[in-house]
Amino acid sequence: MRKTGMLMAAMTIAMLVGAALAFAGFGAIAYDQATGRYGLSWNEASQDRASGLAKKDCGSDKCQVISVPPAKCGALATTDNPKESTAWGASVRDSKAAAELGAIEGCQKRTSGQCKVRGSECNR
Repeated sequence: MRKTGMLMAAMTIAMLVGAALAFAGFGAIAYDQATGRYGLSWNEASQDRASGLAKKDCGSDKCQVISVPPAKCGALATTDNPKESTAWGASVRDSKAAAELGAIEGCQKRTSGQCKVRGSECNR
């Protein structure tokens, strides 16, 4: 009887861990420094899918992809000046506000102009 109870507890824990992984969300930020185009994806079933969707949304084979793991937040910031496509920043942090701040700070290092968050979200 005791072994059955332990076995049931172990099976329940395994199911909960499996369910948590199934609901985990992967994200990605893609940016093409030459054109200023970008793509974003959040809460996808796998990192490969998230990266592929962000790159497709970005629309170029030259898009650089930054992975955003489950339970993390990502943000992308760029300048409004189309001639400064090299002025951008991306950040992955524990909170959306921290990711946005990190992206803005990264962008501001590359320009004297103003940077703006283009997209941000948190994965499950």
